Amino acid sequence: MSVLRTIVSSSRALVTGAKDVARFREIATVFVRHGFGWWVAQLKLRRELQVELEGGELTRAAVGSADTGKRLVAAFTQLGPTFVKLGQILSTRPDLLSDAVISELTCLQDQVSPLPFEQIANQLRSNLGPKWREQFADIDETPLASASIAQVHRATLKTGERVALKVQRPGLRPKIESDLNILLATAAYVEEAFPEAAAMDLVGVIRGFAKSLAQELDFCVEARNIARFHRNFADDDKVRVPLVFDALSTSEVLCMEFVEGRKFSEVLQSGEDTRPLVEVYFKTAYKMLFIDGFFHGDLHPGNVLVQEGGRLAIIDCGMVGRLSPSMKDKLIDILWAVMSEDMEALARSFYALAIPTSGKVDYAAFEADVVEIAERYLGGVPLSELQIGELFGELVAGATRHRVRMPTDFTMMFKAILTTEGLARSIAPDVDPLELARPFISQMIQDRYSGERIKQTLLADFHLLSRAAHSLPQRLPALLEDIQEGRLAVGLSPASLTAIDKAAERRMNQGVRAALTITCIACGTYALGLGLPATSPVGIPWISTLFYAAAAYGVIGLRWRS
Repeated sequence: MSVLRTIVSSSRALVTGAKDVARFREIATVFVRHGFGWWVAQLKLRRELQVELEGGELTRAAVGSADTGKRLVAAFTQLGPTFVKLGQILSTRPDLLSDAVISELTCLQDQVSPLPFEQIANQLRSNLGPKWREQFADIDETPLASASIAQVHRATLKTGERVALKVQRPGLRPKIESDLNILLATAAYVEEAFPEAAAMDLVGVIRGFAKSLAQELDFCVEARNIARFHRNFADDDKVRVPLVFDALSTSEVLCMEFVEGRKFSEVLQSGEDTRPLVEVYFKTAYKMLFIDGFFHGDLHPGNVLVQEGGRLAIIDCGMVGRLSPSMKDKLIDILWAVMSEDMEALARSFYALAIPTSGKVDYAAFEADVVEIAERYLGGVPLSELQIGELFGELVAGATRHRVRMPTDFTMMFKAILTTEGLARSIAPDVDPLELARPFISQMIQDRYSGERIKQTLLADFHLLSRAAHSLPQRLPALLEDIQEGRLAVGLSPASLTAIDKAAERRMNQGVRAALTITCIACGTYALGLGLPATSPVGIPWISTLFYAAAAYGVIGLRWRS
């Protein structure tokens, strides 16, 4: 569906549909009722919306308080599914909100009163056909769960399989479209009313939220997510993802295998040893993040069930994050800098992820800020006690002060790490998260410098160069004509030409040295996978040792000549 219909053309434009204006007035009234009158007043929409603004309680000074978080939770809950989902997304954005507010939003419950089964039956009829009941031996009309977007019912197919039917609430999409339209307009107003909000790129945040919510509303997307998780964990008997019955699934109905299990809280109450369970949980999350680059975006305890034999069943796969190979490379650099406590390298790696929002970035100030934050978390702290999720969260929050922001998938990833750490430490405090992560990080590094990966990179670079070479004959005549007509002039003195020639020769030499260094690293890594005996003093084959020594010499040469 088109969730971004009628996007406002400027920050001073207001949605014009009668229904949108009525909904806008309702939203503003709810926020005023919960103490945000002063903030609504700053948007200067009183005349357009005809909202009574007296009695506003919260001002700019109180925006970061826990009380503000509680009020937001109450307002979002009252306003319905769009705002409940927005609150859940905002709970992953420490660059936008304070820790106190995020802590309250994290507790935002997506639970609403259930719909009468008659309405659910109408949805099933419109999606599965008039004879939909013939597919089921029985169906429990009392819902297992009732959330803002969907309701879940237990059922049994005619073929005997027990299933969970996830049915979308009827009439949901038009209201969500209207809400998203209003949120986009409001974000533009906020950026105008509060200069500091411009650096946060609120319009971009809402656009990203709209895209994520559109995918969550399409249950076909969730079915594809489940299928991908199935492939990724096909060889892991400790992880289970419910099967999807495609013939009984549509964009508004999802028919899945019913999986049973205990909640983590029940395991804790039983007095069982939780360490093996936590290790499985960590390894599952780390495989998603570091190896697959495709991870569950909301892996909180409610979405993970514990089954017999310490197996984990993962449910509710509508929200996922993705990390491309290049993003995983940057993540490797960040993790390596953290593990080696190299503060400056951490700043460089983190900046490589950043997306400038406006104006020139003062990198020196950015680096100083990152180093200051990192020293508080890394300085003198054993790696086993390092709160890496909190470190990443504070770095993301600090980036906003320098007019840069992190990609949405990375903020979701940081939230996933924070959630994983929080759960693990609450039920098994002696588990070392980084120690469990080491094998996955090592595999990421090995994959990064594998012969296959280098070959793919070289092929991609060659493809780009060949495209540029192919377009050169078409562009060259125009360039020559510009020079002939005097539209392009280049002036260089003999001294400048000599300096340029020397600089070009130096860059060429550095490029050759860099290429040879990378080749040595690749060859050394490739040799590790040949199964050769570990004969050198450092515990790896001699041929790998020689290649790595040559690479180290190359790196030293590059740094000395830079």
